[in-house]
Amino acid sequence: MSKCPDYALADPAGWIVGESDPQSSTILFHNLITPRTGMYVVAETIEGCVLGVVEKVQSGNILLGEKARDVEEIESLTSYPDVRDRIYRYGYIRWISLLEPLVEKGLVQNPSMPVDPMTEIYIAGIKALNKVFRSESKNWIRLGSLTSQREVEFNINVNKLTRHLAILAVTGGGKSNTVCVLSNRIVSGLGGTMVIFDIHGEYAAADKEIAPGKTRVKAPKINPLVLNFSELRRLARIPEKAHNQERILREAWKNLMEKIAEGTEPAVIRGKSFIERLKGEARIAANRTGNKESLPGVLNRLDDILDIYGDVLDESVPTSLESYIEPGYLNIIDLSSVDEFGADAVVSHYLRRLLDERKRLKITGTGYPVPVLVVIEEAHVLIPREGSTLTKYWAGRIAREGRKFGVGLILVSQRPKNVDQDVLSQTNNKIILRIVEPNDKRYIQAASEQMSEDLLSLLSSLNPGEAIVLGSMTKIPAMVKIDLCPVRTGGVDIDLVEEWSKYRPKTLEEQEKEILDELRELY
Repeated sequence: MSKCPDYALADPAGWIVGESDPQSSTILFHNLITPRTGMYVVAETIEGCVLGVVEKVQSGNILLGEKARDVEEIESLTSYPDVRDRIYRYGYIRWISLLEPLVEKGLVQNPSMPVDPMTEIYIAGIKALNKVFRSESKNWIRLGSLTSQREVEFNINVNKLTRHLAILAVTGGGKSNTVCVLSNRIVSGLGGTMVIFDIHGEYAAADKEIAPGKTRVKAPKINPLVLNFSELRRLARIPEKAHNQERILREAWKNLMEKIAEGTEPAVIRGKSFIERLKGEARIAANRTGNKESLPGVLNRLDDILDIYGDVLDESVPTSLESYIEPGYLNIIDLSSVDEFGADAVVSHYLRRLLDERKRLKITGTGYPVPVLVVIEEAHVLIPREGSTLTKYWAGRIAREGRKFGVGLILVSQRPKNVDQDVLSQTNNKIILRIVEPNDKRYIQAASEQMSEDLLSLLSSLNPGEAIVLGSMTKIPAMVKIDLCPVRTGGVDIDLVEEWSKYRPKTLEEQEKEILDELRELY
């Protein structure tokens, strides 16, 4: 009696040769098929029908030894008319699960017995693979199709994204396209809420297309009334060892916030910024503490905040988090106009508030009303392996606690080895596109329990848009061709020759006018 249902069997693929164990086998392929890495196969065993994936394909010719070095011998062999017919192909199969529990219950059940030598192997049937990789449940969305069997749609479980996701690839590998596809299908398709912290303004430029009618592009703004001291200190760039400056600024901030909370100081004074009022409190604090020699440094740093981040600290921004990060929308926060310090302060501020408000909602019933997925582009900059940032701290908190409160992280980076490993390792899900650098690949493997040596070796050979997808959001790891986003996102190479050809030197009058216009804007 067959151990595999008819729908699980397609064409014969080959036979098991050599020694096997419950996790892996070697297959000698039929000459009539073209084996591909990532192809799914099935075998009948004592335990039942078992599903596996081909992780490596190699070829040889029985007329040649493995160490053939004689050029004349090879040239003489090419004269034989059937020499090409003596080519063979073999590969390595990683056995994933018994098929029945995987199809019927979505449960991975590892085989405990090896597949015997001489067992005939079959290409997995389309119907069986659709049962594994597709779902009619509303929790699942389409990400793409299998690279080896394009007829098979590949879905992911959105509910599992609160266990966090890392999207990793070299530049041009397809990271931005992947984020775009996810955003479109989660926001437009499911009515979900997402935030993209857009370092380079890539998504902001394509906002009307990613989630039509459901996108809000925001300037990087914070109402200083809801700024905490760590964020203020970051914007002021107070050095770690400048304890006296920090003490003055902390006391000034605390006193001003207490006066506003008590009502003895208005929340907003027309024509007088929060920072100007803070400078007044700093003078009082310096006199009170006898720290007058450190006051000029504090005042200079507060002036720097006004000069550099005057547009970021905006008292007209509503203090309600829902007004800035709108539920049911793709909220793109365009950080292209601020430097790394400003980006760190903005990103950490909203990470902190999202986690705090989602916690408060669970405890008191008031807070941010819906779960949210947060995309952090250039994660290696804001969540670095070396050094500390406020974003790194709050991303770490969300990585540990966010699942319970409905806050999911999506980290995007082309330099995985430079991302903090504690945070990266807590991204249960991975979409790994093309990675070439060996240290990046090892770093990814160290942060992912499901990344085998054979899968790791495939990362350099992936084409743009192809990815290895693994984690709890999919039943089993898969090689996937990500769908194309409806709009082009990501970096576009500049046409240097075309740009040079358009250049026309400005006249002296035009240059002077530009300078005067800039001065008028500043002063």
